[in-house]
Amino acid sequence: MAIARTATELRRWNDLATIRRALAAAMPELADRPVGLKDIARLCKRRVAARPGRDWHEMRDVILTIGCEWDLARDRLDEQSNACLHCLAQFVT
Repeated sequence: MAIARTATELRRWNDLATIRRALAAAMPELADRPVGLKDIARLCKRRVAARPGRDWHEMRDVILTIGCEWDLARDRLDEQSNACLHCLAQFVT
């Protein structure tokens, strides 16, 4: 029996997979453990340093949006909102 998934669920899973791939490439030690805001901040810092040609103001705005969307009461990556995950996935690609 097949289970139908909604477009929102598939988009969320795609965003999580994109973020996990970026984490695995940049910090392989995080591959099998829960990821929190501190780990995401380190990933963002590495992405900024790796791409010096990007528009700094745009990157700053995206990082601030990720920080605003992040729910500190539920600090794990898997528990964040769809908007937060989508913004983060767009940043790491």
